Amino acid sequence: MTLAGACERSEQGSATAAFGVAEGGSLDFYTNKSGKAPKKLACRKPRNGLRLRSSTGTWARVRCGMNDCLGCYQLKCLERAQMVYEDALLEQPKYAITLSTLAPKWDAQVYREAKAQTLRALRQELGRVEMLEFMEQTTGKAPKSQGHRRGHGHNLVKSDAAGQVLTLERLIVPIWKRITGAWQIRVHELASAGGAAAYLTLNLAFEKGKAAQAPTELPKGTRTLRPTRNYWSIPAPELRARAKDHHARRRLRHALTQLLEDEDGCIDGDLLDLVFEDAWKSQTDTTWELWQVNEHPDAEVLFDPVKPLQLKPLTTPAGWGPPEVGCPAASGRNPQ
Repeated sequence: MTLAGACERSEQGSATAAFGVAEGGSLDFYTNKSGKAPKKLACRKPRNGLRLRSSTGTWARVRCGMNDCLGCYQLKCLERAQMVYEDALLEQPKYAITLSTLAPKWDAQVYREAKAQTLRALRQELGRVEMLEFMEQTTGKAPKSQGHRRGHGHNLVKSDAAGQVLTLERLIVPIWKRITGAWQIRVHELASAGGAAAYLTLNLAFEKGKAAQAPTELPKGTRTLRPTRNYWSIPAPELRARAKDHHARRRLRHALTQLLEDEDGCIDGDLLDLVFEDAWKSQTDTTWELWQVNEHPDAEVLFDPVKPLQLKPLTTPAGWGPPEVGCPAASGRNPQ
């Protein structure tokens, strides 16, 4: 297997995978009950008519980036979990709060008002409070849901006041029930930076392995990652860059491990480190151009390159290391 082939293998299925949805499709606050096997992280519906061409002459599909795509949704969730962890190393969130809704149809105005009053009440009682919210929807498969996918938010809370779980519940529940009609509120105290990342990862990646609770039916333009103004300890672009770099390194190392291990599954650690450094330098030196292509209707892998669509080369696509498919132009009409 070539290095490119190993990287492709890593992109499509190396990460520890997400499992299925909780049994019955109901909103599960705690654990995974599905027992589903891990799934691959490959994009299920890459963009037609577009390819990425690397400076080394390989081609890659362009991810769709949609929440209803299992691979893209999980990658987004894992990136956000790493952002939370990097940020929590600087200031750890003290609480995790799940806010549910009751109305079958999403009402953004009502939710914003409830959230604003909640934040005001918390700040009046506890002083400094900053929140980071991740939006989701239920599956609509629970017996009482009648097929409606209700929105809910997973919140991480930073505050100078510790040990205030009961106070938070006392303040939030009356406001939330009065404005939204919902009373399913869960508040937990977090003990570590890893706990903050685990809360996010378990809720947004592993339990929802089929992206069944991804926010796919919220109105267009709805923000699914919602920090208050001063939540992040460092700028979000820097955190996102750190997260992308972290996952790119992990995925490349996994690919090389699969490539270099012997028949007994053993590998020389020193050799792996040496090969990794060389491969990482090659990967980071690679640039990419976005191309328009003509797809062949009779085969998914065949295409004719047409023209580049931008002048400035890109770095590694989406920061996730080698693209999911790297191959020469299958039609045989390479533009160079």
